[in-house]
Amino acid sequence: MANQEQPGTKLDTHSAVYYHWRVWELTGLMRPPGVSSLRYVVYSMAVNLMVTVLFPLSLLARLLFTTNMAGLCENLTITITDIVANLKFANVYIVRKQLHEIRSLLRLMDARAMLVGDPEEVSALRREVNIAQSTFRTFASIFVFGTTLSCIRVVVRPDRELLYPAWFGVDWMHSTRNYVLINIYQLFGLVVQAIQNCASDSYPPAFLCLLTGHMRALELRVRRIGSRPEKSSTIAQSYEVWREHVYQELVECIRDLMRVHRLREIIQRVLSGACMAQFACSAAVQCTVAMHFLYMADEHDHTAMIISIVFFLAVTLEVFVICYFGDRMRTQSEALCDAFYDCNWVEQLPKFKRELLFTLARTQRPSLIYAGNYIALSLETFEQVMRFTYSVFTLLLRAK
Repeated sequence: MANQEQPGTKLDTHSAVYYHWRVWELTGLMRPPGVSSLRYVVYSMAVNLMVTVLFPLSLLARLLFTTNMAGLCENLTITITDIVANLKFANVYIVRKQLHEIRSLLRLMDARAMLVGDPEEVSALRREVNIAQSTFRTFASIFVFGTTLSCIRVVVRPDRELLYPAWFGVDWMHSTRNYVLINIYQLFGLVVQAIQNCASDSYPPAFLCLLTGHMRALELRVRRIGSRPEKSSTIAQSYEVWREHVYQELVECIRDLMRVHRLREIIQRVLSGACMAQFACSAAVQCTVAMHFLYMADEHDHTAMIISIVFFLAVTLEVFVICYFGDRMRTQSEALCDAFYDCNWVEQLPKFKRELLFTLARTQRPSLIYAGNYIALSLETFEQVMRFTYSVFTLLLRAK
């Protein structure tokens, strides 16, 4: 279980991805401390060959042998989703160095927040950690529901059917042993894939929460700049000392801003490929499900229709979540920029004002994370995606 941050305890914002890190260790991506390197490599290869490689290959082989359009649409929806999910999982392995870099950078930023010691800052950071962990648990509930639905479908069907349409090159329709073994393998693969996908789908929101939280903490820090003893309560010499102290506060906040920008750059590299794959998967699955419903859906196969609806809602929800959290981060970056305007700069030294002007020039554009370095993660983008989906559905409906 994740370490729950309590007031007065050590701050660890990296615990926002606690569950994700445990999943990556369990599925062979991140070697846990104290585990033999050779043993972990063997374990990682075994798990990923059996599931990450073989599972989508069996789905793809079944797709190639499908002869009717209804089965093609249903199998294509599942296959696309699974292949893209594995690509996102592989992307985690590719960016693992950046993930370790994020952890190191977060430790520095947490130490700075604890040194400042402002309760409101710490509370804002812990709130984002809780949101990130809650997002993982929500995705986990969705995947448990989907896995359970697949199992129920197999149980209630009067004839033999696999958990997912796949090809294994053996006769499982007339062999109880083959049927049981294949379903055991599919259940194992389904559980492992669900765990992988849960982490892959929820780590973008988690990192966006981390970035939002540290931006919020820095915003609060910047707004307090200059809110020290009044000029009237001090002699001229101490007033000059206070102004020098305020300048040093600004310098420290600028260093903090550079760390935030560095964090955003790393997160951009980590999320770019995964989010782009998610946008592509969403568009492909939505179009395939629309074709299934409009042309080939069997009115008597209610479970197939339910599964299609679940896949449609799942890929749409995944896009909405990353766009929503991306939009939150953008809004917070705008508030951070406003904080530099709102600090008490009027009475400060000329060098303070000069540094402030340079900082404002660098913070004019709001921070955004881009999928594929091109598509902004924002609610406007989600609206465009839904408009595209509706347009495709309308086009198919008219052509029917």
